[in-house]
Amino acid sequence: MKKAIARRGKSVEKYRVETAWRNIFVQVGILK
Repeated sequence: MKKAIARRGKSVEKYRVETAWRNIFVQVGILK
């Protein structure tokens, strides 16, 4: 049970990081 929660937390963290980078690129104007 704890392993599943840890894995989910890791995937959520990865998703947050990717979203943050995408937001930065959008602000810079690389992605429209």
